Amino acid sequence: MATSSFNKNFILDTKKSVESFERIISTPNKSIKIDRNLVSPEKESRGEQKLKQILSH
Repeated sequence: MATSSFNKNFILDTKKSVESFERIISTPNKSIKIDRNLVSPEKESRGEQKLKQILSH
């Protein structure tokens, strides 16, 4: 499977875009807690087996 990486440059060329960018980076992320008890060991094992089958094709 091919992978690639790239650099993305962007330019903030207006006052409005600068203000928008500042607002985005200054707003804290709302973290979402994941309930790890929702996945039983049996479901995890089944998922691993399905993934192995898919990748072996």
